[in-house]
Amino acid sequence: MPQEEDFTEALRSSLLTISPPDTPSLLRAGIRDGRRRRRRRAVALGVSGAAVLALVGLGANALTGLLSDVRGADRATPGASAPTSPAATPRPTFTGALPADQALARLTALLPTGLTSSTPPGSGQSGQLWVDDGHGKSLIEVHVSRQTSTTELRKHVFADVKPSPQGTLIQSRQSPEGHQTVNVLRPDGLYVTLMTWQSPAQNGPSTRTAPILPLTQLRTMATSPKWQ
Repeated sequence: MPQEEDFTEALRSSLLTISPPDTPSLLRAGIRDGRRRRRRRAVALGVSGAAVLALVGLGANALTGLLSDVRGADRATPGASAPTSPAATPRPTFTGALPADQALARLTALLPTGLTSSTPPGSGQSGQLWVDDGHGKSLIEVHVSRQTSTTELRKHVFADVKPSPQGTLIQSRQSPEGHQTVNVLRPDGLYVTLMTWQSPAQNGPSTRTAPILPLTQLRTMATSPKWQ
């Protein structure tokens, strides 16, 4: 047999011993591999997109914060005045009873113009002051204290008195003889009492035909912040 024929026969015999490939299995494996590759690409793209969005969001937040800082810096320019706060309530200057001499000094500062004042004997201890408008002396008495408990005062002195919007209680009265009394109790316990008589003494005969101060004026004096 020629050499070429021997080679051809040998090749034919080898091919007969080889099993044909399992084409359906190979096809299914290829399909599965393709699906896995597509899923991986999709996941990779999703992660990349999320990362991009996160970076965009971070940049936006950083930009917003930067803009806020810049705007705040523009508002807080050097030399700009700070916003003013409401006027604070005067701080207490004493506790317990205000000494009579100090109470009289504050009372004198609150008297309207046109009146002269003098101190009766012993008035430094009693908180009394003579006031004259040229039509007869009038006695004014003042008592100022800071109460730690106001229950009894509210019950007896200020019963049925409606407080002001600030919580202050004001009770005032005038007798037929012209004797006037104004009591003021503040929310912080400050208690002020002002009294006037139409004579130089509490029990003396009246030397005037009208009180030296209108009751409204006496109320204004009793509610003054100078008593703090």
